Amino acid sequence: MPRIDFGKVDDVQEYAPLQPGRYTCRLVDVEETSTQHGDEMWKLRFAVESGPERGRVLFDNLVFSAAAMKRVKLICSRLGLDVSGQLDLSPAMLRGRVCCLVVEIEDYQDREGNSRKRNVVPFAGYESTGGEDSQTRQPHVRDQDDEEDLPF
Repeated sequence: MPRIDFGKVDDVQEYAPLQPGRYTCRLVDVEETSTQHGDEMWKLRFAVESGPERGRVLFDNLVFSAAAMKRVKLICSRLGLDVSGQLDLSPAMLRGRVCCLVVEIEDYQDREGNSRKRNVVPFAGYESTGGEDSQTRQPHVRDQDDEEDLPF
């Protein structure tokens, strides 16, 4: 077992969420789990690809319930998958793909009742990077002012 002198280890700094805006991100991990209601759910972990926030991590979920399928379709399409017909979707099909995430900040209360802030990706907060193959697009960070209209 390792012997650690925690007196020589700095305390964890307060987590600071990313500023609201658009970030080009790579999907680096997909964890398969389920919701408390029993629906299949995938926990998505994205890494910012470039700029001063490069390497920072963002999280989101894909829930495979009837009510959430429109969002699943949107996310898959923005990650570069063909969603025009049937698809046997697997986590491996999504890992490594790149898209642009719209990031916002929301307030929440932690388990101790303290007010905190965290990043969230809104319902339609996924944008294509514009390439045929989202796995090979060059990364970039877009400003919050660089608005694009969503098709719905």
